[in-house]
Amino acid sequence: MDRFLALLQGIPSLLVVFTFLFFLCLMEGVFLYISDPDRQHRKRLQKRLQYLDKLERRLAQGSLLKADSFGTRPWLRQLLKRIRHLEQLQTLLLQADVSWPLGLVLLGWLICGALGLSLGFFRWGPPGGLAGLVLGLYLPYKALKLKKKFRLKKFEKQLPEALDLIARGLKAGHAFASGLQMVGEEMPNPIGMEFFKTFKEYNHGMDLNTALLNLCHRVDLKELRFFATAVIIQRETGGNLTEILEKIAALIRERFKLRNQIKALTAEGRLSGWILILLPPVLFLLMLKINPEYTLLLVRHKTGRMMALTALFFQMLGMLAIRRIVNIRI
Repeated sequence: MDRFLALLQGIPSLLVVFTFLFFLCLMEGVFLYISDPDRQHRKRLQKRLQYLDKLERRLAQGSLLKADSFGTRPWLRQLLKRIRHLEQLQTLLLQADVSWPLGLVLLGWLICGALGLSLGFFRWGPPGGLAGLVLGLYLPYKALKLKKKFRLKKFEKQLPEALDLIARGLKAGHAFASGLQMVGEEMPNPIGMEFFKTFKEYNHGMDLNTALLNLCHRVDLKELRFFATAVIIQRETGGNLTEILEKIAALIRERFKLRNQIKALTAEGRLSGWILILLPPVLFLLMLKINPEYTLLLVRHKTGRMMALTALFFQMLGMLAIRRIVNIRI
């Protein structure tokens, strides 16, 4: 403490005041930027205007072909279309709302794999290079899956309110397409943007059933398929669409309530699982700090390595068992 005070005495007071005011203003600016309510609205509006601009350009060119993300160069398109399973990756990019071309995504994927391979090889040799390559290729895919998962969760939470909004519009005498337009204009992303795309597809001449199926393709959600199936059946057989939408919204809310109850009941089991999973590596690191020679027998000695691998195997089995117990599908 005395050394810190002595260090402060050598600094001019005016510099200390200016430094404090600078960081204070910086923190306040960051806070105001994050908490600005109009920023999300402007961002959402800009995204929709960009989508409309792309849609108008595509319609102006007179193209009725299915749009894809295989790139614009003919040789690249032919090469990518010959590779199997790229359709699944393209669907994942669409559902994760990633607008990058597929060729650029594959290039970034290869760069991550090469980077992991290089770092692992120079640090731990061939086994490290193989592990780095696998990790470098897996992390971008996992990032896309997580982005899709978070987007679907947010969409699912917004869906009951969107269905209620469409149902209120139908009660007021509006058409179903007008209800899609209201959801697209009044609700935030991602549901606002997706319903806005569906309305624009229908407004430009696409069949409503096809537009709803495209919506289900962009958003891989079971509740949304319930909605699309109900609307398609109602258009073919008739019925009270307002009542159907209200019941679907109530069903989704009840599923939310049941899911939250299950999470509350299984919280103790999930916490126990995390403790049992994290306890061995934490104890290993503590023992490595306290007594390295004794702990490194698990790595250097043949019997120690066998014991460590056996413990790791049974720990993985326990983790999978706990996951199957506490993850109850609704």
